[in-house]
Amino acid sequence: MWATKARLAQARVLAAANKAAGRTVVNPLWILPPGAAPVPAPADVASADPAPAAPTSPAKSRCE
Repeated sequence: MWATKARLAQARVLAAANKAAGRTVVNPLWILPPGAAPVPAPADVASADPAPAAPTSPAKSRCE
């Protein structure tokens, strides 16, 4: 049902995008069924977030 609504609104969306750009920059939209687009692989969190460096001095506390 959402795909039908998107297809019916397509002309209005294209007109608004092209008007905002001042020229034709958007062509017909591809409205895919659910599951048609590939799911991106999860990011490798370990390589994206390196481990913090070890402290070079002992931790200070209020008790010292």
